[in-house]
Amino acid sequence: MKKAVVNILNRVPVVLIVIGEALVIYTATAIAKLAFTQLDPLYSVWYRVGFMTLLLLVWRRPWQRAKRDRLFKRSARSWGLVVLLGCALVLMNTMFYVAISNMDMGIAVSIEFIGPLSVAVITGRSWRERLGIGIAAVGVVLLAGISLSNPAGSGSFLIGLIAILIGGSMWGVYIVTGRRVAAGGNSLDNLCIAVTIGWIVQSLFLGVPAVEHVIWPKSDATWALEPGGSFKLLALLFTISLMASFIPYVVEQITLRRTTSGAFSVMQSINPAVAVAVGLVFGEIPGVGELIGVALVIFAVIVTFSGDAAPTKGK
Repeated sequence: MKKAVVNILNRVPVVLIVIGEALVIYTATAIAKLAFTQLDPLYSVWYRVGFMTLLLLVWRRPWQRAKRDRLFKRSARSWGLVVLLGCALVLMNTMFYVAISNMDMGIAVSIEFIGPLSVAVITGRSWRERLGIGIAAVGVVLLAGISLSNPAGSGSFLIGLIAILIGGSMWGVYIVTGRRVAAGGNSLDNLCIAVTIGWIVQSLFLGVPAVEHVIWPKSDATWALEPGGSFKLLALLFTISLMASFIPYVVEQITLRRTTSGAFSVMQSINPAVAVAVGLVFGEIPGVGELIGVALVIFAVIVTFSGDAAPTKGK
């Protein structure tokens, strides 16, 4: 079964895989926004990261004798990078969920690209990076200005903006530390350990209340309060984690082998557009100015990464 899936992914054009991956991720994310009516975003993201962690542990099994020495006998510097990678990944996901609970998904996805674009500017040497971040900045300012001047919905756009800017910066940290950790080999096993550490840290703050709020759902929940509602909620959260985190990451590992990192990053510029399209299906209708802002970010990503061949990682 595994070989059959890999063979299919090796034959399908990479651009179609990227589009399909984006559709899966943002459909699952839109469903997660619906789940926020039953469980608060911070507790929802604890389950998303937790289920992803458990799936990675079952898949990679880093405790195996053949892996233990090379994975757990490392320098303090190496452990520091792994811990930073895990915490950055978890905080990135946490802030993204806080953001989409306060703003449209397409806008959040667009603004978050400030992270990898900033890394490109810091590490790049060509005109592309500087032009790209300038275009993206205009797009983000346009998105933020329109939304702040015309608040809509029940959330606070300012809170969402702060959250997604933090999340975007953590995406940048994830890219930089991920490169350095991957350079030592065993990237998937190291990611598994990093995510586990990140989830443990996250659990110190969110674990207990997240479990309590599934066992005893909040008072304004609907179907989660019904008999068996807690099990339905857990099943939904597991599905969201599987579709939005675990499967896309595994697929990404295969597709990255078939293309340059620059080409892959350019293809990922479709993500904001897909997020907007999925959001439309779920009732998130952007204005003309917001669509222009999203288009500017997409254009910025294309300009920045169209000449890049250095290793990079998407979310």
